[in-house]
Amino acid sequence: MTGATDGYRVVGGPGPAVADLEELAFTCRLLEGAAEHLDAASWLLTRADQTCDPLSPEGIEARRALAAVCEGRSSPWRVADHLRQLAAALRRVVELYTDAESLAHRALRTGVVTVAGELGERPLLAAAVGGVGAGVAVVGAGVAVAGLGRALAVSTVGSVLLGRPDPVGPALVNRARRLAGELPGRLTADGRAELEILAVAAFLRGAAPGRHIPNLRPVPEAARMLLDAVPPAGPTALLRRADPPQLPAPRTVAAVLDHVARSYDQEPTPSRPGTPEGVVSVQQLTHPDGTQAWVIAIPGTEDWGLNDPNAMDSTTNVRLMAALADDMTETVLAAMRESGIAPDEPVLLAGHSQGGMAALSVAAAAGGTYRVRAVVTAGSPDIPRPVPAGLQVRHYRHTEDAVPQLDGTPDRTGSDVTVVTRDLGSTGGPAVATPLQAHDVHGYVETAARADRELAGSPGMRSFDAAARDVLGPPGTTAVTRQFVVTRDPALAATQVPTVRPSG
Repeated sequence: MTGATDGYRVVGGPGPAVADLEELAFTCRLLEGAAEHLDAASWLLTRADQTCDPLSPEGIEARRALAAVCEGRSSPWRVADHLRQLAAALRRVVELYTDAESLAHRALRTGVVTVAGELGERPLLAAAVGGVGAGVAVVGAGVAVAGLGRALAVSTVGSVLLGRPDPVGPALVNRARRLAGELPGRLTADGRAELEILAVAAFLRGAAPGRHIPNLRPVPEAARMLLDAVPPAGPTALLRRADPPQLPAPRTVAAVLDHVARSYDQEPTPSRPGTPEGVVSVQQLTHPDGTQAWVIAIPGTEDWGLNDPNAMDSTTNVRLMAALADDMTETVLAAMRESGIAPDEPVLLAGHSQGGMAALSVAAAAGGTYRVRAVVTAGSPDIPRPVPAGLQVRHYRHTEDAVPQLDGTPDRTGSDVTVVTRDLGSTGGPAVATPLQAHDVHGYVETAARADRELAGSPGMRSFDAAARDVLGPPGTTAVTRQFVVTRDPALAATQVPTVRPSG
């Protein structure tokens, strides 16, 4: 269910049903609170029954009346049990996560892939269709502009002749500005960006030589085709940063994502030394009982070029989308080895955007080498690799953020994978978020903090939260932060033993 007050949402059930988790969680708390008050009332009635004189007529009558109240069909304890059952049923609704798509959605995706693939295989037809579409768009835009200009002219002339302020012109201009600001959100709303990426990938796949059978997941193959035109990248080196800032031991998932935000490149200030590009943060946590755990924070894309000196670039993005070996996966694994993580010590991987894809890739590649307990991503697309059995995964996504839709597939959820989605416009965020605001890592930190408050203890969140607690430990846990710089800078790479060169 959706509405103007939608907050956190999750895709689940036998189709793309949407549940308003914020309202459900609030309703559950109200029901459970009412049940507690009824339990208190039942206890008071029992105490009153015990104080009645069992021998006097008045006492006998009072006990009879109290018994009717305490044991009747509407007795407080019975109603309390019923309210708890309702609350439990509502909480179970939140847990109905599956990766099934509705028949209508699957049919739509099949149609998009088939048509786009056929256009890719028939370039002349695609050019004709594109020309007609462009012509219609130009005519439509021209009509709209002409209509707006005519309305502005009439309004302006009327205001001059009447000697009054123009009431229509400013309203039309403001409306045009508002529509222009809402355009990015309209292009990504309701999974439209997913379908747009699906169409582009199917077209590229169809444009390749040979006949291609339609495929509902064409993005990985299209990404591999794009990489065929990219020359090999240079060697990648992993440099340990001397005297890194010591980040506090995280107590919540939101605090973990805040460490991801702090790992992005930042200019130095009088209060902090700054952070260079390409940094991965590795935190060694020591629990009060002496056991060790680890948190690894991976930021997202920092350079948008191909084969840039900073390996957090578009080459890595495309290789992760294509399910090919990539520099970030290899270097994060190298950082884990250099940090001395033992096979039995629990690990939590966290990343924003590309960093979330890399975190999932590391978890898949780690196998039995490391005990990865959980992965949390923020604003990240899925990667075409299976989630290891038993690994707890939580994806945070914003309705207005197009980046998580770049994989061209619906959200994949299950008993170990949850997707928490926040609608920024209805939960205190920007009323009309720009693409940068919707994808901002600090916005995702706030979203995780809100989820910690609003959904804490709900059944759908318990498994991941338990895995995260296994890593983060109880109060009194301390942390030591190591930071590593991933670089393809030839001058720096030449001084180090290079890592595996997957992008070569």
